[in-house]
Amino acid sequence: MALRFSLCPYRLRFKRPFGTAHGLRDGTDALFIRMEQDGISGHGEVTLPPYVKESVSATIERIKRLASMGPWDVERLTDALNGHHFFDAPACRAGLQMALMDLAGKRLQRTVYELLETTGFCLAETVMTIGICTTQEALAQLRELPETGALKLKVGDSDGLDRVKAIVAATNARILLDGNQGMLGVGDAAELAAVVGPERLIGFEQPFGVDGDKDSAKLGAVTGSVIIADESLQEGADLDRVAQSFGGVNIKLMKCGGLDRAKEIAVRARRRGLKLMLGSMSESSLGCTAMAHLGGGADVLDLDGPWLIANDPFEGVVLDTGRLVLPEGPGLGVKAALELNYSGV
Repeated sequence: MALRFSLCPYRLRFKRPFGTAHGLRDGTDALFIRMEQDGISGHGEVTLPPYVKESVSATIERIKRLASMGPWDVERLTDALNGHHFFDAPACRAGLQMALMDLAGKRLQRTVYELLETTGFCLAETVMTIGICTTQEALAQLRELPETGALKLKVGDSDGLDRVKAIVAATNARILLDGNQGMLGVGDAAELAAVVGPERLIGFEQPFGVDGDKDSAKLGAVTGSVIIADESLQEGADLDRVAQSFGGVNIKLMKCGGLDRAKEIAVRARRRGLKLMLGSMSESSLGCTAMAHLGGGADVLDLDGPWLIANDPFEGVVLDTGRLVLPEGPGLGVKAALELNYSGV
């Protein structure tokens, strides 16, 4: 029987408004994909914050065009995902490839991490994110978040210094600073790093714009901390340039185009001596669990969407003594928590 595609647009709502240097938002538009064959279904997620080029409506149309080119089977679709149709739509490809791997794993009765030939043990530091907000709101969020021993603090606003000082005083957790390209200069960024202190600073993620990689290199030299590329790393082709200015990379499925490409980037980054961070664009438990199947090779895991989202429609990865634990079962191991209204294409 040929593969069948079903789609469900969905709005993931944050428990609290989420602020970054890109702006404030109350949620993220997503598209869930169900791929079925012979009574077995695999699920994928396309999550699209407003600052990316892809949209839910365009993704739906792209998948409809793909479905019309069928019939498809797992092997033929795997080959197609490497074709030119997805060169400019990495998030769409990531969602389809996620569903395909989930389906393949269930069909073979193997986990996705086994298919990827990685380990299922996530020993990396797991960060919980506090977005840009008032100091009082940040302290309230700190009390609500599960304890992992590590926090990610969004900075790049005028109140960032006071907020970081308050969080540093309120907890003993290690801290990752994330500028989202919003820092104005090396001096301001170095001051924030100094407040955290070298013994507690995990690193500083994308402090400057993608045209400011030289400043990122200077910040690393001044502070002795690991500067992690996020927006500066979109795909594997960026690695050679990034390695000249950064000490680590943040790999995200919606940027790079899928678990297969994420693994490839991770392997190549390791060869260059770069630290590995696995991140997300506020995906649900589906997308975050998918990325966690690569977690055994990471230094930092930023997959906290399930703890920030109020209407997560899936159950997957959980926390145990501050570490992420993958669910049991073949494929991704993810289960439905809410009934979604899928429509066939």
